[in-house]
Amino acid sequence: MEFKLVAFGAALLVVGLAAYASIPTVHTTTVSSWQDVWVQSGFPIQAGSLVEQPKNITMFSSMANILHANFSVSSPGREATSVRFELLRMNSTESCSPSSKPPTIFVDQIVSNQSLSIPLNETGTYCFLFDNQNSQTWKNVDISARTEGSTQRILIARDGSANTVGLGLGALGLVVAVYGYSRRTVIPWE
Repeated sequence: MEFKLVAFGAALLVVGLAAYASIPTVHTTTVSSWQDVWVQSGFPIQAGSLVEQPKNITMFSSMANILHANFSVSSPGREATSVRFELLRMNSTESCSPSSKPPTIFVDQIVSNQSLSIPLNETGTYCFLFDNQNSQTWKNVDISARTEGSTQRILIARDGSANTVGLGLGALGLVVAVYGYSRRTVIPWE
């Protein structure tokens, strides 16, 4: 009987520890980094003009990079208005203007009071273009632009409910085995 308790306890211990060790719990967390590119209140854009503003943007390595740009455009009386905005990659002649090789254009749209999220993948100089050529009034742009790099970090742990059950089963097996061993009959040698 005692041998059966020891064997049963040992079996429970082995099954419990095997369950604990073989069933991982995967934790996924997002890791993000931020960097300001351009923050300015009241960036002036004259009537009938095209304003180019080159900005160096550094990408975070081994991460997915997004440029988050927030705009608030107003006219002299602080009334909400709009302006055409383009974001493009600076060309090989270090100019925002088109050359023989057309630049890569990431955004070309009318902005007023809004936010844009633009995926980017290369470190370099980017041109922020504000086109006010078709307007007779100057405008102010409040701009906040920053890059976000994010990645998923995966951690494998042994902290799930199956692991807890496995540990409990192993502990029960240990108790049963120790109890069975302590109850065994000792045959004295004569």
